[in-house]
Amino acid sequence: MAPALHVSGNRLVTGSNSTFRPLGVNRSGGEFGCVQGKEIFDGPTDQAAVDAMKEWKINTVRIPLNEECWLGTGNLPPTAPSAAAYQQAVKTYADLLMANGINVILDLHWTWGEYTGPGAGCPDVAATCQKPMPNARYTPTFWSEVATMFKGNGAVIFDLFNEPYPDAANNWSDATAAWTCLRDGGTCAGITYPVAGMQTLVNAVRATGATNVIMSGGLEWTNNLSRWLEFKPADPTGNLMASWHSYNFNGCVTTSCWDSTIGAVAAQVPVQTGEIGQNTCAHDYIDQVMAWADANKVGYTAWTWNPWGCSGGSVLIKDWNGTPTSTYGEGFKAHLLSQTPGDPGADTAAPTTPGTPTASEVTATSVTLSWAASTDNVGVTGYDVVRVTGGTETQVAGSASNRATVTGLSGSTAYTFAVYAKDAAGNRSTRSATVTVTTTGTPAGTCSVGYRLVGDWGSGFQSEITIRNTGAAAVSNWKLGFTFTNGQTINNMWGGTPTQTGGSVSVIPASYTDTITAGGSVTLGFIATRGATNTAPTTLTLSGRTCTTA
Repeated sequence: MAPALHVSGNRLVTGSNSTFRPLGVNRSGGEFGCVQGKEIFDGPTDQAAVDAMKEWKINTVRIPLNEECWLGTGNLPPTAPSAAAYQQAVKTYADLLMANGINVILDLHWTWGEYTGPGAGCPDVAATCQKPMPNARYTPTFWSEVATMFKGNGAVIFDLFNEPYPDAANNWSDATAAWTCLRDGGTCAGITYPVAGMQTLVNAVRATGATNVIMSGGLEWTNNLSRWLEFKPADPTGNLMASWHSYNFNGCVTTSCWDSTIGAVAAQVPVQTGEIGQNTCAHDYIDQVMAWADANKVGYTAWTWNPWGCSGGSVLIKDWNGTPTSTYGEGFKAHLLSQTPGDPGADTAAPTTPGTPTASEVTATSVTLSWAASTDNVGVTGYDVVRVTGGTETQVAGSASNRATVTGLSGSTAYTFAVYAKDAAGNRSTRSATVTVTTTGTPAGTCSVGYRLVGDWGSGFQSEITIRNTGAAAVSNWKLGFTFTNGQTINNMWGGTPTQTGGSVSVIPASYTDTITAGGSVTLGFIATRGATNTAPTTLTLSGRTCTTA
């Protein structure tokens, strides 16, 4: 049988207090089959289908559901099953999975409510696509009924709402208002129906007496957890965890973003990546996500266990026998088979201390460090490179091997570095000995940057930035830096990926802008919100070097 789970600190644990990390797949179908004239799960949910999952060492299956099919609201086509038939099908499938030792996440995927604003998936009132938020009309009742059915069974986790995007609904004009809408619901900008916030849904579940673990997501289709801790709903049982989604086309797609936002949440509560995937049929992106998640004790369920072919997006299998797709499914299966299912936290032995770093390839803005590798009883998964300033440490790089390049440094400056090793269970070694490196002098006049306002509509604007390499050698892996002084906030960028803290903005390149040839240039564009004034940045740097203004 699948173990009953509860939250303990930032861990999901079993009744014996062993750490449990949900690792598995999404089984799509329950959200759309009932409203599209198909079988409820659009495919088999029998023992043979479950056996195919077990061959992948799957310990958790996330099941997307449809609110109106569960409730039988009358807004459904004549071919739709009755509410009783739909509910029984969900329970039968969940029971079968749990009997086979597989935990279940019940995810509310499609809901009622007309929405035609930014990011809309359909114009329908009925539950035929992803809406920006749950609704006050049906969703609290849905969760009350689901909780009543599964209360007392701690092997079932409740994922309150698949992918909220109230920030898109208000046209990214007010992040605080969007986070408030997510938690409190009510009347939300850009959404015409009455909204049920996460707090209302937590209350609906707990009012039934159910103590099951609850997952609650963030903004931007659950990819943004930057203020999750500030706006999380209150749960009297303490059985609340964060839900995160990560695809290669999302906004937060780098380890630095994951460290600063997702890692901050994972340090306090369990985090489950309800969906991971990439739309290229490859697995290089999810490999990065899984490596980071393994090192930070974050669980993940990949999209999706359905034989739809690569044209359908992130598809894991070719057939219901579990034959993996090439190469997305193959990559995920291989990684899953390498993991310790259910209890990665049982490993408490830290890796040995890394060797003293040595420096090479020192420039004005970067240095490459290498060190003798650590060993571990299970296996070293990576290294954290830190800059040491007095008694303070700042992580400046991460690496899966015993070599890393630190960038963004200043010329003619002394820096002290050290290294930690870590394993999949989150154990960290003692710190290595330190090495002090002095960067070379800053060469002059090797870059110029042009900043141009393309359009301004009062509350927002579009600008482009052209970076020109005026040096004699190509520039790669660059990092652009500048500062807004009037509270401008970037919402969307092409040609690069921005990270913004207050007015300070740093940008790393997209794959197609990564290298700037000698004498060549690349152009980035972005859309941002603004206040009363919109002063252009005056100083722009490239990899720590101040550029001339074009």
